[in-house]
Amino acid sequence: SSGINAEYGGIGFTDVVKRPSRGQKDLTNEEIYEGAAELREKIVRYQPMIVVFNGKEIFAKFARLKLRDVSYGEQAGFKIEGVGSSCESRFFVMSNTSPLNAHFPTVQSRMWFYDGIREMMKRLRVSPYFSLDPSRGDSKV
Repeated sequence: SSGINAEYGGIGFTDVVKRPSRGQKDLTNEEIYEGAAELREKIVRYQPMIVVFNGKEIFAKFARLKLRDVSYGEQAGFKIEGVGSSCESRFFVMSNTSPLNAHFPTVQSRMWFYDGIREMMKRLRVSPYFSLDPSRGDSKV
Protein backbone atom coordinates (compact mmCIF):
# COMPACT_ATOMS: atom_id res chain seq x y z
CA SER A 1 0.00 0.00 0.00
CA SER A 2 1.10 3.57 -0.44
CA GLY A 3 0.58 6.72 1.54
CA ILE A 4 1.10 7.47 5.18
CA ASN A 5 -0.34 5.26 7.89
CA ALA A 6 -0.59 6.84 11.34
CA GLU A 7 -0.67 3.38 12.89
CA TYR A 8 2.98 3.00 11.86
CA GLY A 9 4.15 6.32 13.23
CA GLY A 10 3.38 8.50 10.24
CA ILE A 11 5.83 6.74 7.94
CA GLY A 12 4.75 6.09 4.40
CA PHE A 13 6.30 4.30 1.49
CA THR A 14 5.19 4.90 -2.05
CA ASP A 15 6.26 4.61 -5.65
CA VAL A 16 6.15 7.43 -8.14
CA VAL A 17 4.68 5.04 -10.73
CA LYS A 18 2.19 2.42 -9.58
CA ARG A 19 3.03 -0.44 -11.92
CA PRO A 20 5.70 -3.11 -11.82
CA SER A 21 8.83 -2.43 -13.86
CA ARG A 22 12.39 -3.67 -13.99
CA GLY A 23 13.65 -0.14 -13.49
CA GLN A 24 13.17 3.50 -14.36
CA LYS A 25 14.22 2.91 -17.97
CA ASP A 26 10.98 0.91 -18.44
CA LEU A 27 8.85 3.92 -17.44
CA THR A 28 7.69 6.73 -19.70
CA ASN A 29 8.24 10.37 -18.78
CA GLU A 30 4.46 10.81 -18.89
CA GLU A 31 4.00 8.09 -16.23
CA ILE A 32 6.73 9.61 -14.07
CA TYR A 33 5.38 13.17 -14.29
CA GLU A 34 1.80 12.01 -13.55
CA GLY A 35 3.04 10.04 -10.54
CA ALA A 36 5.17 12.97 -9.39
CA ALA A 37 2.12 15.25 -9.40
CA GLU A 38 0.23 12.75 -7.22
CA LEU A 39 3.21 12.48 -4.87
CA ARG A 40 3.41 16.29 -4.54
CA GLU A 41 -0.25 16.28 -3.47
CA LYS A 42 0.47 13.60 -0.84
CA ILE A 43 3.45 15.53 0.50
CA VAL A 44 1.39 18.71 0.81
CA ARG A 45 -1.48 16.79 2.45
CA TYR A 46 0.58 14.79 4.96
CA GLN A 47 3.48 17.25 5.54
CA PRO A 48 6.22 14.72 6.33
CA MET A 49 9.28 16.28 7.96
CA ILE A 50 11.67 14.42 5.65
CA VAL A 51 11.10 12.95 2.20
CA VAL A 52 13.81 10.57 0.99
CA PHE A 53 14.20 9.75 -2.68
CA ASN A 54 15.82 6.50 -3.71
CA GLY A 55 17.85 7.74 -6.69
CA LYS A 56 18.97 11.01 -8.26
CA GLU A 57 17.18 10.45 -11.56
CA ILE A 58 13.73 10.05 -10.05
CA PHE A 59 14.24 13.10 -7.79
CA ALA A 60 15.43 15.17 -10.76
CA LYS A 61 12.24 14.32 -12.64
CA PHE A 62 10.07 14.91 -9.55
CA ALA A 63 11.75 18.28 -8.93
CA ARG A 64 11.88 19.14 -12.65
CA LEU A 65 15.62 19.69 -12.43
CA LYS A 66 18.43 18.62 -14.72
CA LEU A 67 20.21 15.54 -13.40
CA ARG A 68 23.53 17.44 -13.30
CA ASP A 69 21.92 19.92 -10.87
CA VAL A 70 21.04 17.21 -8.33
CA SER A 71 23.54 15.98 -5.78
CA TYR A 72 23.25 13.27 -3.18
CA GLY A 73 22.21 14.29 0.32
CA GLU A 74 19.93 17.00 1.64
CA GLN A 75 18.34 19.19 -1.02
CA ALA A 76 18.73 22.45 0.87
CA GLY A 77 16.33 25.11 -0.27
CA PHE A 78 14.18 22.83 -2.43
CA LYS A 79 10.48 23.52 -2.03
CA ILE A 80 7.56 22.01 -3.85
CA GLU A 81 6.85 24.43 -6.69
CA GLY A 82 3.69 26.46 -6.30
CA VAL A 83 3.25 25.56 -2.64
CA GLY A 84 5.52 28.20 -1.11
CA SER A 85 5.94 28.18 2.64
CA SER A 86 2.82 26.09 3.28
CA CYS A 87 4.88 22.89 2.88
CA GLU A 88 7.96 22.67 5.06
CA SER A 89 9.01 19.14 4.10
CA ARG A 90 12.75 18.63 3.65
CA PHE A 91 14.13 16.48 0.86
CA PHE A 92 17.06 14.05 0.84
CA VAL A 93 18.41 12.10 -2.13
CA MET A 94 20.21 8.82 -1.63
CA SER A 95 21.65 6.34 -4.06
CA ASN A 96 19.31 3.90 -5.70
CA THR A 97 19.48 0.81 -3.51
CA SER A 98 19.15 -1.63 -6.39
CA PRO A 99 21.84 -4.33 -6.37
CA LEU A 100 22.48 -3.33 -9.99
CA ASN A 101 23.78 0.09 -8.89
CA ALA A 102 27.46 0.00 -9.80
CA HIS A 103 28.27 3.34 -8.11
CA PHE A 104 27.43 2.07 -4.62
CA PRO A 105 27.49 -1.74 -4.88
CA THR A 106 27.64 -2.62 -1.18
CA VAL A 107 25.67 -1.71 1.90
CA GLN A 108 28.88 -0.30 3.40
CA SER A 109 29.35 2.06 0.44
CA ARG A 110 25.83 3.42 1.03
CA MET A 111 26.05 3.89 4.81
CA TRP A 112 26.83 7.59 4.53
CA PHE A 113 23.31 8.13 3.13
CA TYR A 114 21.73 6.60 6.22
CA ASP A 115 24.09 8.61 8.43
CA GLY A 116 22.99 11.76 6.58
CA ILE A 117 19.33 10.97 7.13
CA ARG A 118 20.00 10.32 10.83
CA GLU A 119 21.80 13.68 11.11
CA MET A 120 18.84 15.44 9.46
CA MET A 121 16.50 13.77 11.93
CA LYS A 122 18.62 14.93 14.85
CA ARG A 123 18.84 18.48 13.54
CA LEU A 124 15.07 18.63 12.92
CA ARG A 125 14.41 16.93 16.25
CA VAL A 126 12.56 14.04 14.63
CA SER A 127 12.31 11.14 17.03
CA PRO A 128 13.96 7.95 15.84
CA TYR A 129 11.15 6.05 17.57
CA PHE A 130 8.36 7.55 15.43
CA SER A 131 6.02 7.82 18.38
CA LEU A 132 2.47 9.03 18.02
CA ASP A 133 2.27 9.66 21.76
CA PRO A 134 3.34 13.31 22.32
CA SER A 135 4.53 12.41 25.83
CA ARG A 136 7.07 9.97 24.31
CA GLY A 137 8.54 12.06 21.52
CA ASP A 138 8.04 13.93 18.28
CA SER A 139 5.22 12.57 16.13
CA LYS A 140 5.82 14.63 12.96
CA VAL A 141 7.60 12.26 10.61
